[in-house]
Amino acid sequence: MNIESIIKSSIKANMGLSALELSKLGNGSVGSVYKVLCDTAPETIAVKVSSHPAVMKQEYRMLSFLREKTESKIPRVYYFEERKDCGIIAMEYINGVSGESDAVKNLPDKVKLANSIVDNLITLQKVKGDKFGPYDAPTFNSWREFYKGFADEILEFSKIKHSEGRLDAYVLSAVERSFGYFNEIFGGEDFLPTLIHGDYWMPNFIIDPEKAELLSVVDPFNVMWADPEYELFALDVGYGIELGLYRLYKSKVQTTKYCDVKLELYALYSEILWYKKLGSIDHSFLRMRAERLIGAMDRFNLI
Repeated sequence: MNIESIIKSSIKANMGLSALELSKLGNGSVGSVYKVLCDTAPETIAVKVSSHPAVMKQEYRMLSFLREKTESKIPRVYYFEERKDCGIIAMEYINGVSGESDAVKNLPDKVKLANSIVDNLITLQKVKGDKFGPYDAPTFNSWREFYKGFADEILEFSKIKHSEGRLDAYVLSAVERSFGYFNEIFGGEDFLPTLIHGDYWMPNFIIDPEKAELLSVVDPFNVMWADPEYELFALDVGYGIELGLYRLYKSKVQTTKYCDVKLELYALYSEILWYKKLGSIDHSFLRMRAERLIGAMDRFNLI
């Protein structure tokens, strides 16, 4: 498969632009991103290509929805196309660096960057809806009612994978134990349906390293009208821990009694959803998330 020719042909067909130069920016969880220089405006665009076209089509729709509904920093998207078993998204090119880059990790003003990231999330969370559920078809009156159906699916999938020898028994035990306390953990629901990005973490941030500011957030996953605390699990992993993103958020927003437990539950269940969608997963990461969930439940005496 000649990715360069596919990208050039796609851009020409959908935008009428001639691609002059392509350079690879990096790889994501489901695709690769290229910087493309074109002959006329917008002159520079970003193109993501993946062998999972259905996932890419959904990502395009979610990005478009977030861009329309919120004032948070989301790139403009130009089009989606499926071509030669590839999913292709063309979007606005943001001139910055990945949140995982050394340039970000070596920034002297980490406090400014952390506030930029958290404040953008709070801006996103200002968008409220009437019902809970998928971003394009919310029908549930309560978050607990909607998320219970999802939790049922995660529990069943986990049992099947464990029976196949493809899921650690410890991970299954964390799912089963948290599922057993579902009503207690989610019983204090008192919030409006809140629009979430679904994968708000450092690898999905584009940063201006000179100004120590967040420029854009890409790669949404499972966008929905949800518990506002659903988004927080992605803050407390990787370099986000060093930046203190979760602690900073809690200093700005009043959280619920079991927020720490929900953070770990959402993190583990979300990773298992990735496993279900893509057919593979980093099992050591799943184990780590399970350990963190069990630890949080122990601290809150959910034994």
